[in-house]
Amino acid sequence: MAPILQVLQEQGEMYRHDAIDAVIKKTGLTDEQVALVHETTGKSVARGRISWAASYLKQAGALVIPKRSYFALGPTAQQFLSLDRPIKVSDVKATPEWQAHSEYKAQQTATEGTTEQPAELSDATPEDLIETGFTQLRQQLVSDLLDRVRSITPEAFEKLVLQVLAKMGYGGGSLQSMQGVARGPDGGIDGRINEDKLGLDQIYIQAKRYSENSVGRPTVQSFVGAMTGGGCKKGVFVTSSTFTADAQKFASDLRDQRLVLIDGAAFARLMIDYGVGVEVKDVYKVAKIDQDFFAEDE
Repeated sequence: MAPILQVLQEQGEMYRHDAIDAVIKKTGLTDEQVALVHETTGKSVARGRISWAASYLKQAGALVIPKRSYFALGPTAQQFLSLDRPIKVSDVKATPEWQAHSEYKAQQTATEGTTEQPAELSDATPEDLIETGFTQLRQQLVSDLLDRVRSITPEAFEKLVLQVLAKMGYGGGSLQSMQGVARGPDGGIDGRINEDKLGLDQIYIQAKRYSENSVGRPTVQSFVGAMTGGGCKKGVFVTSSTFTADAQKFASDLRDQRLVLIDGAAFARLMIDYGVGVEVKDVYKVAKIDQDFFAEDE
C-alpha cells in the first residue's frame, strides 16, 4: 500500500493502469514476478494485489477516485506516509473512516438478514485467500484421486490412461481409435497410438499401476528399447507412483527419442484439468463493476 501513496505523492493524479505500472517499477518486481498469475483466474497476482491495496486505502480515506479510472491522494494519505514503513491492513482498519465503513456494512447486513463473516486480519487479499483455498482443495483432490487410482486393477489403470490421453486430444480425441493397442508381455500399454487424427506421427505409451514402488531406470530403459525397436521416437510413460531420480535423469538425457514421464501426482492433476473421473462440485461467481455501464455519454 505504501508504494501506491508514494507514487501518487511524487506524480500527482494518475490513470489507474499507469499508477499500477509505476508501483511495479518502484518496487522493483522482476518480469517473472509480474508474469505470475492466479491459477483460478489467470490474472496477474501483482496487479491484483495493487488493486486491492488501492481499494483498502480508498476505504480508509487515503486514496480517492477523482474521476473514472484515476487515482489521487486522499485526506488521510499523509498519516500513512508518515509511518515511514510498510502499511499493514491493521493500520487501515484502525482508521475512523474504515470503522465507519464497516459499521455501515454491518447495518446493511443486519437489514438484509444475512450473517457477515469476520474479516481476514492478515495482509492477504481476498483473491489470495480464494487462491489459497482453491489450492488446498485441489491438493486434497489430487491425494484422494491417487488413493483411488492405486486401488484399481492394472488393466483399469491402462484404460484410464487412454481416457485421459483421448481427452487431451491424442488419437484424434477418440478413445475408440486407441483400442486394440498391442500389449507387451508385462501387461502394460506397450503399443502405439496416433498423435493426431491423420496418424502422421505416433507415440508409444506404457502404464504402470503401482501402489508404493517407484519406477526405476531399468524399467524406463526397457521401454525406450521397445520404442527403438519399433522405430518410434516419442513415448509417454505413466505411473500411479513415482519415478526414481535415476530414471528421470535417463529420460531427460535422451537425444534420439523424446520421452515424457508422468508420475501419479501429475497424472491426477491431468485428470482434474481434463475432467476425467471428477465432476464440478461448486461454482462461485465473482462480479465486478462494469465501468462502461456507468460511463458518462461523451
